[in-house]
Amino acid sequence: MELRAGYKNTEIGVIPEDWKVEKIDDVLKVSTGSKNTQDKLKDGKYPFFVRSQTIERINSFAYDCEAVLTAGDGVGTGKIFHYVNGKFELHQRVYIMNNFKKNLLGHFFFLYFSNNFYDRVMQMTAKSSVDSVRREMIAEMQIPLPPLPEQTAIANLLSDTDNLLQTLQKKIAKKRLIKQGAMQELLKPKEDWVEKSLGEIGKTFGGLSGKSKKDFREGKYPYIPFMNIMTNPIIDKSYFDYVNLSKGESQNKCTKGDLFFNGSSETPEEVGLCSVLLVEIDNLYLNSFCFGFRLFNQSEISGLYLSYFFRSPIGRKHMSLLAQGATRYNLSKANFLKLEINLPKSKEQNKIATILSDMDIEIESLEKQLAKYKQVKQGLMQNLLTGKIRLV
Repeated sequence: MELRAGYKNTEIGVIPEDWKVEKIDDVLKVSTGSKNTQDKLKDGKYPFFVRSQTIERINSFAYDCEAVLTAGDGVGTGKIFHYVNGKFELHQRVYIMNNFKKNLLGHFFFLYFSNNFYDRVMQMTAKSSVDSVRREMIAEMQIPLPPLPEQTAIANLLSDTDNLLQTLQKKIAKKRLIKQGAMQELLKPKEDWVEKSLGEIGKTFGGLSGKSKKDFREGKYPYIPFMNIMTNPIIDKSYFDYVNLSKGESQNKCTKGDLFFNGSSETPEEVGLCSVLLVEIDNLYLNSFCFGFRLFNQSEISGLYLSYFFRSPIGRKHMSLLAQGATRYNLSKANFLKLEINLPKSKEQNKIATILSDMDIEIESLEKQLAKYKQVKQGLMQNLLTGKIRLV
């Protein structure tokens, strides 16, 4: 392939002609920490970097500098990185890269190293995964070095992008907290609310039964997967799996307005998470690990309201009390139908459901925006850190 003007081939790929290629050991110092986890303190003054994503605390520090950190082995090896500039301490199995030479900006190194390290290590080992890294493996790696002004420009642009992402993440977290508070207040029983058992307002039905693995290979009929129910108050109509059914086979179909619950979980807090189907979809079925709940009168009881209710702190408390088990918790349908809840009138149910649904729509919009910006950042990094796009 013919090279673009102003570019050259190197051992680490095509880069601009005015960029250099250096071994990591020639432009910084690679070493390890000396502390172990027995030294950690709950309310320590300084960050203590361990092998996992967790940052613990400690009352002493051995370092006061700009550095890049990564795990030497264990959880997160090759995938967890930290950029720090200040006072901190390290676990003895964490690598520290510091003492950057004048021709290397620490933040630029962090950006390049953290995004290329795992693939580089994979090329250097015969294993199918990275579970440990030797100091020499890091020291011998080669990295591209743009002129210092370009390193600074790249680091600044990507930092601005990170700040935008963090602002969005904080906004989403705030909106979720506001929604939690609204759920707590809106779903709190009022004087004129009526107490009814679930058996009075609807009936349960089971998911797919009698199916084998081969029935799920290249299936024809859609069914609602377990995780669609676990993660969404409203069934995501773009997220179905498929199953084959024999002619004349009897299985329960799902219809608009049905609610769905997971019947078991490893914790009582996650039993009976609820989702509602708000559209009519022909020949739609339910996975075998969940059960459905069909309302007798949808004009009097809002399925959307109930979905939010069972995901609220009040609803979660009801479900966790119904959970039975020791290592795995299950929800009895008989006990589920006996559960009594307080219900507002139909008009108020719809009003509450609309408020909470609008909040979800706003949060979802922000999450899509966040995902889009993350893709933009990934593209920027790919182009800036290889010199395909020049800022200087």
